[in-house]
Amino acid sequence: MKLVDKLTLWLVGVVFLVTPISMVISYHSIKDKINESEVGRLQEINDKVATQLRAGIPPHRYMLDRPIDIKKIGSLPATKMVSATRAVYNKDLKRDECRLDVTSYYRINNTAYSIATYNYITRGEQIIAGMMRALFWKMVLITVFVAVSGRLISRYVLSSFQQTLKTIQNFNLRQREKIEFPATTTTEFKELNFFLKKMTDKAIEDYSRVKEFSENASHEVQTPLAIIRSKLELLAETGISENQSVLIEDMQNAIDKLAKINRSLLLLTKLDNLEFETNENIRFCKITNSVISSFDHWIQLKNIAVNTNVDKNISLQIHPVLAEILVTNLLSNAIRYNVEDGHIDVCLTAQSLTVKNTGLPPDADPELYFRRFKKSSHSADSIGLGLAIVKQICTVNKFNVSYTYCDGYHVLQVSFSDHQVFTDCPLPGEDLNFEKNIALV
Repeated sequence: MKLVDKLTLWLVGVVFLVTPISMVISYHSIKDKINESEVGRLQEINDKVATQLRAGIPPHRYMLDRPIDIKKIGSLPATKMVSATRAVYNKDLKRDECRLDVTSYYRINNTAYSIATYNYITRGEQIIAGMMRALFWKMVLITVFVAVSGRLISRYVLSSFQQTLKTIQNFNLRQREKIEFPATTTTEFKELNFFLKKMTDKAIEDYSRVKEFSENASHEVQTPLAIIRSKLELLAETGISENQSVLIEDMQNAIDKLAKINRSLLLLTKLDNLEFETNENIRFCKITNSVISSFDHWIQLKNIAVNTNVDKNISLQIHPVLAEILVTNLLSNAIRYNVEDGHIDVCLTAQSLTVKNTGLPPDADPELYFRRFKKSSHSADSIGLGLAIVKQICTVNKFNVSYTYCDGYHVLQVSFSDHQVFTDCPLPGEDLNFEKNIALV
């Protein structure tokens, strides 16, 4: 919801909350004021009648057409004036009316009198009905005015803020172009633009340094590694003892591992810098089948039965290099941590890619293996970056990846949507109807 819509709803909500409360207060104030004014007027009439009685003047002329009742009473009460309202039926108008009675008590010539008069006043229902009509139109006008004024504010006052948002949305760190924000006269927007300008310039500078460092480091590390590898190969061809050959082999393995780490870290850096963005769809099913075929030799060496269920015409918006790395890491992980005469199931649907494999139970929480350099103790040749790369590829492409261990099977699933459905790919032993069943002996 836009900011102006939130402010509009907030203002309208405040008005709807405060107005009924103010209406109740106004109702009681108006009603009390009307009654007070009418009581005072009727009290003045009673006082005038009492004044005429004191002067010995018959009050007939003043009482003409006035509902005044004069009575002699035994003694004066403690209260000199009493007022009361009651509902009565007006026979002349043929309707219920609200009648206000005012009775005053006087001592005139040592005689106690009660002088009473009344008048019809506006009923509370009439007052509240009028106020409700006024309230309705008031709320309609306020709502319309706030909504219209909110749009005007959004168009003119917040125009520079909207332009700043568009500028930020179009900002691309890889282009390394400093951005310029629109001029504004609003102090808060000036401060925001200044902060964003400073932040983006610093981000461009840091990105350039990190990118340059990673590229230089990768290139510079590969050169001495290649030299060391070639020197070891030459050394292995000379007359050496058996113990020396073992040491040379260990060094070559360490060099190969270091080269893998170097390439993996460079790939992770590129993923963090979003250097594999693409707007094109690729046939993910074709890449999956190709990667599976490339592992045939390794699969044969470990005598693993591979079952594949790859739907046709599965297209995804992902960089082809990342797609191949994703499937390669998942499948190599399933082979490396498998057991002799084990099983691997690969299932690709429009919703997910699932790789299941037999293997020893994990020695830690499976979700921890997505961290960098976190690896199982079951494989010494792993560098602990394969699943970290899988996780980063999924994050960049807005996929969901999960790792579970159930009934002796390691299950790695990449969901292409927010819904992860593990039942799409049944466990081995069920009627799978696979398109391809490779049982290697």
